[in-house]
Amino acid sequence: MIKFFRKIRQKLITENKFSKYLLYAIGEIILVVIGILIALQINNWNEKEKNRNEELKILQEMHNNLVSDLEDCIWNVEKQNKLKISNLKVLRHLENQSPLDDSLKIHYGNLVYSTTQRRNMAAYDHLKSRGIDLISNDSLRTHITKVYSERYYYIEKMELELDNSYQLNTVIPELNKKVKLEAETILGEPLNLKELTQDDGFKGILRMNIKIRETMRQRYGNLKIDLENLIEHISFELNLNT
Repeated sequence: MIKFFRKIRQKLITENKFSKYLLYAIGEIILVVIGILIALQINNWNEKEKNRNEELKILQEMHNNLVSDLEDCIWNVEKQNKLKISNLKVLRHLENQSPLDDSLKIHYGNLVYSTTQRRNMAAYDHLKSRGIDLISNDSLRTHITKVYSERYYYIEKMELELDNSYQLNTVIPELNKKVKLEAETILGEPLNLKELTQDDGFKGILRMNIKIRETMRQRYGNLKIDLENLIEHISFELNLNT
């Protein structure tokens, strides 16, 4: 092809047809420019296709991560509710000064414990390293950032500064002094039941623990909704390409 154009150019020069040669040269330049533009367009298309495939791969990984995190969040909601019920049962037992039975020993054993939300950050970290703008859908990009950068951060803050802190600094020291917890089971019972029924300080700790359990249950419940919504949003984006 190059030889063909070269022969035409040489023929025009030898025949001293400068005007035709000039038109030919301009035409040749235009063809070259068009070729370059087509090549750039193909390259851009290939790059967009490559980025889209990588985006979908990360979204699928993120979807799997979030489904796993959602299962853990549901477990945390249920666990905090059970812990709240146990604290309520023990508080009523002490206030009513009722006899200690085996079912109450289970609730005494549940006075302490805290929960930790699983935060699988692998896909999000991958996305950040690649560039958050890889997500082409603006609303989905904002949604992802909100959950990972705000919601997860908030629940972690609540766990560390509210739940874990109260358990470690207040509940556990009191239980170590006033409740016998069996190492190999979840059972527990007062070291001195009569004294504990008169211990208003201990009852106050239980009341605060009940409030904290309810607060954590609500926070996990809110996170559950956030995770469900994001999973649905990502699923919709993935389904557009199936």
